[in-house]
Amino acid sequence: MGPSGFVAVIAGWITTEVGRQPYTVYGHLLTGQSHSPLAAPAVATSLVAFVLVYFAVFGAGTWYILHLMRNPARPQEAEPDQALVRTVGITPAPALSAAAGE
Repeated sequence: MGPSGFVAVIAGWITTEVGRQPYTVYGHLLTGQSHSPLAAPAVATSLVAFVLVYFAVFGAGTWYILHLMRNPARPQEAEPDQALVRTVGITPAPALSAAAGE
């Protein structure tokens, strides 16, 4: 599931771009009118910036996960006293014999 976020972003981008094409294809909007008003160098700069940011974030995430995997697991606490162990959300009820005797 690691790269699923990246795949979702790219799939969304592809869906957005492909969704614009039916208007061009069916004659409602000419191809010359549907292009971006940006110059080619601006689009290329934007693409390079996105690629660099994606690789930086992916690289940092990969480094962090590998860093976590490199360190062995360490116990954070001493062994708990068995009398104090509780299950989450469950508190012991008073004994029935003690409640009935009062």
